[in-house]
Amino acid sequence: MATNTIFSRHRSTSLFGLIIKQTEQPIPLKEVSVEAEIKACLLGLKSVLKYTNDSSDPAEVLFRFPVEESSAVVGLTAIIDGRRIKADIKEKEEARAAYDDAIASGQSAALGEEKTGDVFSITLGNLSPQKDAEIHLQVVAELPIDAEENVRFSLPSVFKSRYTPTGSSDPLANVSDSGSQVSSAHSSSYSRFQLNILEPQRIATIVSPTHTLNCTNGEDKIEVTLSDQKPADKDLVVLIQHKEPYQPCAVVEEGTDTGFMSQKAVMVNFFPKFDQLENDCEFIFLVDRSGSMSGQFIQSASETLILFMKSLPENCYFNIVGFGSRYEQLFPEVSVPYSQSTLDKAVAHLTGLQANLGGTELLSPLDFIFKSKPQGGLSRQVFVLTDGAVSNTDACVQMVKQNNKSARCFTFGIGSGVSTALVEGLAHAGNGSAEFVKEGERLQPKVIRSLKRALQPALTDVSLEFKIDGKPEILQCPQTLPPIFAGEKLVVYALVKAKSDKLTGKAVLKGKLLQKSISDTVEFKSGAGELPPVSTVHHLAAKALIKDWEHEGKDSREIVKLSVESSVVSSRTAFIAVDEENLKPIEGALKTFVVQAKAPYTFQRQVHGGYPTKKRKRSTSRDRKKSNKKAPTKKMQVCGDMGDVQGGPPMLSFVVAKGSRSKSGAERCEYQRQSQCDNALLDYDEDSDDDSESLNESTSLQSTLSSIIGAQQADGSWKINSALARFVGKTLQEVESGCPTECQGVTALLWATLLILELLHTQYVDDLEEWELVGAKAEAWTKKQSISPGDTSLDNMKVAANKFLA
Repeated sequence: MATNTIFSRHRSTSLFGLIIKQTEQPIPLKEVSVEAEIKACLLGLKSVLKYTNDSSDPAEVLFRFPVEESSAVVGLTAIIDGRRIKADIKEKEEARAAYDDAIASGQSAALGEEKTGDVFSITLGNLSPQKDAEIHLQVVAELPIDAEENVRFSLPSVFKSRYTPTGSSDPLANVSDSGSQVSSAHSSSYSRFQLNILEPQRIATIVSPTHTLNCTNGEDKIEVTLSDQKPADKDLVVLIQHKEPYQPCAVVEEGTDTGFMSQKAVMVNFFPKFDQLENDCEFIFLVDRSGSMSGQFIQSASETLILFMKSLPENCYFNIVGFGSRYEQLFPEVSVPYSQSTLDKAVAHLTGLQANLGGTELLSPLDFIFKSKPQGGLSRQVFVLTDGAVSNTDACVQMVKQNNKSARCFTFGIGSGVSTALVEGLAHAGNGSAEFVKEGERLQPKVIRSLKRALQPALTDVSLEFKIDGKPEILQCPQTLPPIFAGEKLVVYALVKAKSDKLTGKAVLKGKLLQKSISDTVEFKSGAGELPPVSTVHHLAAKALIKDWEHEGKDSREIVKLSVESSVVSSRTAFIAVDEENLKPIEGALKTFVVQAKAPYTFQRQVHGGYPTKKRKRSTSRDRKKSNKKAPTKKMQVCGDMGDVQGGPPMLSFVVAKGSRSKSGAERCEYQRQSQCDNALLDYDEDSDDDSESLNESTSLQSTLSSIIGAQQADGSWKINSALARFVGKTLQEVESGCPTECQGVTALLWATLLILELLHTQYVDDLEEWELVGAKAEAWTKKQSISPGDTSLDNMKVAANKFLA
């Protein structure tokens, strides 16, 4: 099993959890209490995390928690030094006003805004030496389904890095620049862990690759606890295999409270099974080469497209078309057969790719593609990569829609200036999928994910009809349904205003699979089980509805109302936390901190079967340089929307009080006028030296992986040469002489290819999502090389390759 740990590549583990703001040092997590419940693929979780400031100095504490699109933090309360501070959601301006009022009253307060939608952050006053802090979290999530059809629950260990004061005898600790130590070990333990899995009659197996579990079967649930409550030194992973994984299911959640939460909520989950069908394709990649793509964007596109070319299967056709004010195709034909010669020409073209085609005009290249029929009657797959917008979006979308019977369209939007209407419109019209890449993110995994979708059939023209007794008012979310690709689920919510206490009905899914009509039905009724820890279905339904409304440009007041009632933050609302128990005025200057949200760790990590998961060693010790930057003297902005810092990635900003607010309103406004955004990145940048080594290491590893992939031939094999020797860390002579002579039918190509496969599976596990298709093509090639059915030489060579690289 491999886990794709994006987080570990970019930032140290001190980025998330409870940390000392000034030094970025983690406060030690001593205990973790978790209560969770899973029904179908939905998770409702409550967790209590207990921290202790073991240092001799007071600490201003900052709590950061990452959230993914399919999960949400819906409740957070902190108990600092015995004082309770609860974060609520309010309209942004109202939250800012509440913040200012709290400061004027001598209370500490914090304002949190999700600028990127993937990090929740809040500052919680000062934690005294040797004092405790408790963080009470409520989280909801849609759990992923892995390659073995398991529903996967993962509790991240991201909070569990240990902060050890200077002088500690811990041999595993590493000295930091602050004189304290950051341990690679974890001292926290689960004081309580209980996971209830509902509908036990549907469960086949429950296993954990990371911990030993105790499972107690009950009439209405399976209670899962840990056999060993000792240190939580790694992610806790639980894999749940259903007896009928492709059987659709539904969850009904009764309403609570008032407003939005008072309605009944229904979740339906469809996970259709597609027969394995051969789907040879024609692939055409449209890449934006307008002037705005210059620099990192075009470089990333070039590297990604080389990976894309190497990942293409044999027996396909392809072409690359660059567009700007005009368009240029690599090959004059609409597409050409995939071979070693055409692949070499494509790689040479992409190596010198430039953003030199002027403006952005997409309609003409689309017309060039669609006016010709796909080569050989193959299924056509069109990929569009752009960072901008066009003036005729509707015309482009209509052209794709008119041709969606013979072609699917997959789109990629890069950066903050891309048109979501264009990227999502083309994908929806072309029965494909849309991906967005923020600055700092890697494009490669998203392109390969779309390529895997393109290689398989999909259920298109998807519609869902809710039929509920009594014909109540029903609000479905999301309202527009995407295609369903093989191995992916579709989760849809419905809010029901029913007069009856009992809710009975069914949901009927319809679509087309290769022009054949497909339908499926799931029945549901109320009283079939609830999710006690958190109102999971309501919260996730609200998240889906908010996303729909924001995309549609719905009235801001409606979005704010829904966000507040459901406790799910939106772009128009903010978290506000006020320490109502501490009335002592605070001394110091008011300051705004901006945290760049990079590489969040999530509940959703992918699992893949295959080779053993021996990971490459990544250095955790480093020499840290002290920052020479001085603390800012300017007072920072409180009122007005700072937005994103121009020219940089999206930001998550929050304001924390550090000073007495006995000043007049006019003086407060003067503070605000003096504020400038040029100091906003200071606290984030202070640890840039700390991360430089890990970032350089990550860049080096990615560069090596790109070189390995770039050396693969069109048929999936590698040659023995000096470059391959460098990849495996041997001399050319050692590689050539290392091939086992007892294996019959051995060729240099086969030995080289097995060495690279072993290298990828043992040292590049974290990057599996990028090289998975490359590896699959190589595996298929090696199987063709066996002498006869049942020949063992291939297996023997795999063993030899493993020993050679050990």
